[in-house]
Amino acid sequence: MRLSGLFPVVVLLLALLLFPGCTGEEVTDGPATPTSAPGATATPQPETGEVPGATPTAPSEAEAEHVYRIGIAEDLTTTNHWAYLGPDGTVWNGYVLGGSKPALYAYSARRYDWVPSLAADFPTPLEEEEVEGETLWTTEVELLEGVKWSDGSDVTAEDFAFTANTAVEMQLTGNWPSIVDPKFFDHAETDGPYRLKIFFKQKPGLARWQFGLAFMPIFSRSYWEPVVDEARQAGDTTEQQKLLFSHVPEGEPSAGGFTFGQWERGAFAEKDRNQDYSFAGTEVALYANGAYSSITTGLTEFTAYGEPGGETVLEYVEGPFAAGTIYSIYGSQDAAVLALKKGDIDFMLNPLGLSKGLQEQLAGEDGLTTIENASDGVRYLGFNFRRAPMDNRAFRQAVATLIDKEFLVDTVLQGVALPIYTMVPEGNGAWYNADVPLIGRGLTRQERVDRAVELLKEAGFTWETEPRVSEDGNFIEQRGEGLKMPNGEPVPAMEVLAPSAGYDPLRSTFAIWIERWLSEVGIPLRANLTGFNVIVEKVFEQQDFDMWILGWGLTPFPDYLDSFFHSRHSALEGYNAGGYDNPDFDRLADGLLSATDVEAARRQAFEMQAFLAEDLPYVVLFDTPIVETYRSERIDFPYTDTWGGLQSVSGMPTLVDFR
Repeated sequence: MRLSGLFPVVVLLLALLLFPGCTGEEVTDGPATPTSAPGATATPQPETGEVPGATPTAPSEAEAEHVYRIGIAEDLTTTNHWAYLGPDGTVWNGYVLGGSKPALYAYSARRYDWVPSLAADFPTPLEEEEVEGETLWTTEVELLEGVKWSDGSDVTAEDFAFTANTAVEMQLTGNWPSIVDPKFFDHAETDGPYRLKIFFKQKPGLARWQFGLAFMPIFSRSYWEPVVDEARQAGDTTEQQKLLFSHVPEGEPSAGGFTFGQWERGAFAEKDRNQDYSFAGTEVALYANGAYSSITTGLTEFTAYGEPGGETVLEYVEGPFAAGTIYSIYGSQDAAVLALKKGDIDFMLNPLGLSKGLQEQLAGEDGLTTIENASDGVRYLGFNFRRAPMDNRAFRQAVATLIDKEFLVDTVLQGVALPIYTMVPEGNGAWYNADVPLIGRGLTRQERVDRAVELLKEAGFTWETEPRVSEDGNFIEQRGEGLKMPNGEPVPAMEVLAPSAGYDPLRSTFAIWIERWLSEVGIPLRANLTGFNVIVEKVFEQQDFDMWILGWGLTPFPDYLDSFFHSRHSALEGYNAGGYDNPDFDRLADGLLSATDVEAARRQAFEMQAFLAEDLPYVVLFDTPIVETYRSERIDFPYTDTWGGLQSVSGMPTLVDFR
């Protein structure tokens, strides 16, 4: 997941066009996955205004013609990939750091077939095995021979075993427990450099093996082992994690299309083409009959899901074709759009896509092309269950009832957003449950107020003065005053944290209206519109908040429903920042993680969505089609129709070509 702004990776981060066939990570604009995954933490940083991003020393004229220029709206908080998958899982980190690590398996482009990446083929079936008097489940994976790190060394099974074993040994936080779940994963062993054997404590379901550990980004053992050894010398686990996460990885080898170059805080980040990228020139094809084909000369030829032949639905060749990628950092979406309009950048990465106002600024500009795709994320209002009255279900349902999503998206926001009621986006058709409780939908203003009052009174809330709607139902004739909780104490003054209008005018608009609607019935709420990184720190690092509005970018397989809402993820290192704790839901989440076939997992995910839509740890607010614009007079993509838009694959840095 990525925090829509955060790429929680929680959910498990797919390798972002790391290797052929990958489609993108989960990112969020809050902490990270769960896009929009759950969230990750970040150093607080207020909005800086419309200050154009700086650029590094200009390359030669010939090189500049083939440098991919991308604009982003927030700065990085780390260059350490361990930390990015841990406490720093923001989408902005993911955009820049993604694509450097290999993984055993990936999703194919556009269609999301499960296909080998670093693996030579599919794994062996899971089997029970006695190991020193203990029954474990095992599987074996053969790796491709000849895949190289950028320092010239081979990517081996030892790298995978080192990464997974380290994650468990050091009890890494953030997305790591979803990637390498210690409840399932026991350890990994190698039989030579290219043969891997994985041991599980219990039979893993799809969420914890095929769509979990199999997607784990793999780190270079030769580079990181000395760092891990030094971290082990620290006292407790927390100190060990801090040492690992705080390491600045200068000279870290990459196995992707680019190596990390430099980062100038607040100005730019730069990546250079990996001249020895092993998958450069890979030919990928998807066929109408369902077949998938990937051919890398001298390395591998792989086909699956049928015999390649007949009509092709997608063909492309892996690059990178760019000499490098420069990520210019802007203080707002407006500033990035201005840079795109002026020709300073080729593409603007944003988990939200372009608002209607920004689209209008770019409409009719020569040399630009605008595309639209279904979103892979959600925007939501979250509650802190550690504070009353947010822990009261009737209170949460009353809040959800008072929020008129349809009025805001249709009238105030002029149709640029879509009201939603469940955590799985409609564009993810295989996992989307349309049949969930639609609390508040279709009610008039008077009906909303009456129903909210009814819910609160039934739960034991009382007013000194009850709210009353005018006879025509158009306005609050009498505001609620003196609202008390069931224990007789006054409902405390509360705050909802939300992004500023410069970062996201849609969520800031929702926050302002939510403040108004709740205040009218006597719920003392104030909207605090602030910087994205400030929200991330208070919610995911400090858990010091009442309510918050952010978003998640989400992976196709919805194991983020566990990551965001299971009670075991409610500590500071998890993505259940609100502290939601419901044993009945926990049992459903455990069932999703143990499901070993797609239909069983689908049934479980549907039931979880219905449960959440009624119990409301989040009030899911809205989604927007992802509208993006790129400088088509200069660059070209092999395809632009993909769930989540080009931002979901970080702008395709290894596939973009030049006119």
